[in-house]
Amino acid sequence: MKTTRSTLHTLCALSLLTAMMVLLKMTLSIQTPYFKFNFASLPIVLAAMLFGPLEGAAVAVLGEFIVQVNGPYGLVPTTFLWIWPPAIRALVVGSAALWFRRTGLPLERRPAACCTVCVLGAILTTTGNTVGMWLDSLFYRTSFAPVLFITPGRYVTGAVTAVLVAAVCMPLMHLLRRSGILDAGGR
Repeated sequence: MKTTRSTLHTLCALSLLTAMMVLLKMTLSIQTPYFKFNFASLPIVLAAMLFGPLEGAAVAVLGEFIVQVNGPYGLVPTTFLWIWPPAIRALVVGSAALWFRRTGLPLERRPAACCTVCVLGAILTTTGNTVGMWLDSLFYRTSFAPVLFITPGRYVTGAVTAVLVAAVCMPLMHLLRRSGILDAGGR
């Protein structure tokens, strides 16, 4: 029974984090053709730090799929190109969180490491999105050249957002652990 309770708790938490990601990406964001700023990575990082890399990746992929399908493009042949890059961040942060947890001091208690891991995840995610843009341009036979001009700004925005997300996640993780909410699922 404890395993079932733990599984249900995890599924409910992941569902809430996925919904939070969708809401943050679709409502609380600043987007122009050259610039995009949002906190949609916050629930991905939280899921990865709380439950692990695969669970964080599930939140990222499912959330991005919902955003893509409900966005201006809908379900198109290249949708799969756009749903996997956010999972990179979850895999990087979640793997680091597991490793640091095994060393005795969780990632959220190491501010420099947490920021570094989040920035690395953001850089790799931006790289994944850039590859997605390139593949999309090949599929639809459009020019990839304009993307090259905005790519440095995308990396800077991603790194700044990653530092802000880490700054929010660290105290939030501490509060979640202290509140006992994580123990409700048998963890």
